[in-house]
Amino acid sequence: MRKILRAGFLCILCILCTLLYNHNLPAASYTVQKGETLYQIAKSQSTSVEALTKANPTINPQRLHPGDVLRLPSSPTPTPTSAPTPSTPAKTSPPPITQTKPTTPAEWVRIKKGDSLAKIARENNLSIADLQRWNRLSGDSLRSGALLRLRPPPSSTPTQTNTPSSPLKPHPTPPPSPPKPSSRELIFIEPARAQIDAPKDRLRDWEYIVVHHSGTSGGNAKIFDYFHRQTRGMENGMAYHFVIGNGSDSGDGQIEVGSRWFQQKQGGHLASEALNEIAIGICLVGDFSTHRLGPRQTASLIELVQYLRKLQPDSKLKFRLHREINTKPTECPGKLFPSSAIHEILD
Repeated sequence: MRKILRAGFLCILCILCTLLYNHNLPAASYTVQKGETLYQIAKSQSTSVEALTKANPTINPQRLHPGDVLRLPSSPTPTPTSAPTPSTPAKTSPPPITQTKPTTPAEWVRIKKGDSLAKIARENNLSIADLQRWNRLSGDSLRSGALLRLRPPPSSTPTQTNTPSSPLKPHPTPPPSPPKPSSRELIFIEPARAQIDAPKDRLRDWEYIVVHHSGTSGGNAKIFDYFHRQTRGMENGMAYHFVIGNGSDSGDGQIEVGSRWFQQKQGGHLASEALNEIAIGICLVGDFSTHRLGPRQTASLIELVQYLRKLQPDSKLKFRLHREINTKPTECPGKLFPSSAIHEILD
């Protein structure tokens, strides 16, 4: 009886030893768990991704699914490393440095239906007070489709002189309090006169001068050119031929000449291609649905229209507001624009 018990005990002991020994050996296969990658499995099974890939040629390593059964290599394959020489310690290469371009915060955002000043301030980590100050807003009402400034405007206006080769650089800021001009003086035309005159020997047969507002609190020709190229996909850049600043990003009443005027290209400011072929576009910076047109911009607009008419005396250029000529309904240049007074002067 004792011999039988001893034999049984030894048999059980042998089975346990075999199980313990086999437990420490790598399994012949492995079932993929949810979320596991080939790298994680290789690491847990003391092998390499390369060895696992070779052992499982039908498995796509980029598309593992829970329940997939992987065949494990017959023996663990060590990850290849450079063996150090006795005299020189092993060197480990630092991980490659990925250089990322710093992202520049957006300067403008287009207001969508349902947007509020609080929502835009929260999304851009700004204060409502800053947005109101940068955009000259007295309240919190926003107009869908308008641009809202997300960064403070430049503190000063550059005093560079435009040349025909660089039409979008700012002109010198006009003096803050110019003397009352005589009939021969052109206070606002004079700084840009050479640029306006540049194509006078090859003018298109223009028939209209159309005035717009930008619908924004600020901006200049360079900003509008970038926006029209990058956002609207206009290969000829800014849709207008001229921009008249309001003192935010260019001088108050300052005339900027666009590349379309230098090259005598058709405009991109009207909904009709036929009208764009014969209509000069002038954009006044500002939103005249919420603010009134200032005296310097008014004087500059009158000077510019009258001067353009002198360049093309054979054909009296007809003056129109955007809403009066566009083939699609629009409020531009804003409900507060002094249309009757301007028409009385320019018609």
